[in-house]
Amino acid sequence: MKRWQAVGMSVLACVLGNQYVIAQDHFANPVTIAQPLDDGGMIPGEDAGQELVTIEQFNRLQQQIDELTASQQAVAPIAIKKEEKTYPDFKVTGFFQLDTAYFDQSDESIATLGDIQDGTGFRRARLAATGNLTERASYQMEFDFAQAQARFVDVWAQIKDTPFGNVRIGRFRQPFGMSELTSIRELPFLERPTTFALAPFRQTGIMLFDTAADEQITWAVSGFRTLSDNFGNVYGDNGGYGTAERITALLVDRGDCRLVHIGFDHSYLNPGRDQLQYASQDEIFVGQQPNLGPTGLSVFPIEGVPPFVNTGVFPVDQVNLFNVEGALSFGRGLIQSEYRWSNVDLPTGENVTVEGGYVTARYVLTGEVIPYNRTAGAFGRVKPKRPLDVCQGDWGAWEIAGRVSTLDLNPLFGQPGVPGKGRELTSSSVALNWYWWANGKCQFEYVNGQLNDPTLGDSDTNTFASRVQFDF
Repeated sequence: MKRWQAVGMSVLACVLGNQYVIAQDHFANPVTIAQPLDDGGMIPGEDAGQELVTIEQFNRLQQQIDELTASQQAVAPIAIKKEEKTYPDFKVTGFFQLDTAYFDQSDESIATLGDIQDGTGFRRARLAATGNLTERASYQMEFDFAQAQARFVDVWAQIKDTPFGNVRIGRFRQPFGMSELTSIRELPFLERPTTFALAPFRQTGIMLFDTAADEQITWAVSGFRTLSDNFGNVYGDNGGYGTAERITALLVDRGDCRLVHIGFDHSYLNPGRDQLQYASQDEIFVGQQPNLGPTGLSVFPIEGVPPFVNTGVFPVDQVNLFNVEGALSFGRGLIQSEYRWSNVDLPTGENVTVEGGYVTARYVLTGEVIPYNRTAGAFGRVKPKRPLDVCQGDWGAWEIAGRVSTLDLNPLFGQPGVPGKGRELTSSSVALNWYWWANGKCQFEYVNGQLNDPTLGDSDTNTFASRVQFDF
């Protein structure tokens, strides 16, 4: 700044007719306008030891300044080349869930189900590779290594923003049920409700899905082969096809702090080999045995929790499933409910209806919001505002939850070809969830199962269970 002040004063001197010179001590001292020069080129009366700048010296300095300015303007700006994204890309994700369960049975429960053994084991241990094939195409390959055998979970590829919405092909969760489309990593309980036994869940097929009205509406339709095994395969000449449709809407939408969700689902099944089975445990799972499950998966225990309700494998022509869902969210609190029924057409011409439903209430004690996933039409995970750090006095997030669910398979008891008793199960659960971090939590749950057997009567089973979960 001082340099330019000196230059300005020099210009002023020139304007005054070049009768003055500029005096400055190496441009470091305040600028002074000198008196007119005498014949010797010096200011009369000034100390001869003081340096003075003549007009000729000033012109040379000005020339140097002009040259520097021109050289700076000549330098072209450096072009920063944006790195192009390469495809395909991938990342590895995974999680595990380690469960412990203790059982307290009434005498009637032991007579009906046998003596259920306490257990500890890995409920799930999964690894997945996810990524993008192109700017609009993505994929996921997820495998589970728990329960004594590896199996496919989700194996699919999809293209987004086509004229028909997003298109997914492979093995994936079918668009049926709010609890089914909630990630198992984000459940407030150890397992989904008993109504899960009626859902088509993971099958191999193709699905169209998208959102509308600024993500206040979701829709999905799919066609698939059914029932599939642990690797998504379906065999059989008779049947083996199904469809599923789901639509949801937000009647009230004020963000995660207040919303009202409703939905309707339908699925048609013509099971492969004309066989079907409905079965469910008491919302607690330990162990596994290879067998035909309600969705073709091996999900029954060897020595752990037996199925409380079970029709056994029975012949069937076709099935129509219906489901209605609703939820009221007010930020840190949530009430969620679903009711579903299955119309089963038997080879004898009989049409039998089995049904179930649940109601869930949740409340986050530490104030965190239960987020809503607008693309899935389901609720997501709680993320603590103050992740667990004992040294800093931070204790994560705490949540309490309660659920009552029921599943009645008794209408199938005694039907031709149905080997199992069916039974009716009502489960009441209370849970305390401790979210350490966004990717780690500990859950404690108590479950009371009231079972009605059509021949042995009523029985009670109490379960105390816990889970530790980490994901990345």
